[in-house]
Amino acid sequence: MEIIPAKTDPWLASCDAFAIYRQCMYKPTFEEYLNEVASFRADPAKHIFICRVSDRYAGIIVLETASDNTAEIVGIAVAEDCQRRGIGSFMVREAAQALNADFVTAETDSEAVGFYEHTRFVVKSFVRHFSDGDVTRCQCVLDVKQSVRH
Repeated sequence: MEIIPAKTDPWLASCDAFAIYRQCMYKPTFEEYLNEVASFRADPAKHIFICRVSDRYAGIIVLETASDNTAEIVGIAVAEDCQRRGIGSFMVREAAQALNADFVTAETDSEAVGFYEHTRFVVKSFVRHFSDGDVTRCQCVLDVKQSVRH
């Protein structure tokens, strides 16, 4: 398993990449996905990594770096037939190391909390208020140095 910086990788414009990353988006079209990738590529604070397992790409992680050595997960997805094999956790650790991040953060819904807890993030729930109702969200924080020690 390896992680590859992929901001300029042409594979990101493929249907295979879309099939993986679409899990991070709400009912996306291929065109919306391509626009999202273009915006990531244009933003110097956004970093795209691809995980290759054997001879295929199996995951994508996008992080946004801040000046305080924190990286926020913008999106993370693993091919459905490759899930539950440690690829997501591997991508978080390796991408954080590549970016020299001390902390990795993510905001998510309750469906993904298990992944973040398994990856040793500290998870705290909060309520986000919207005009059409309240939604419970989770703020997840990983202390990279502490997670490496365990």
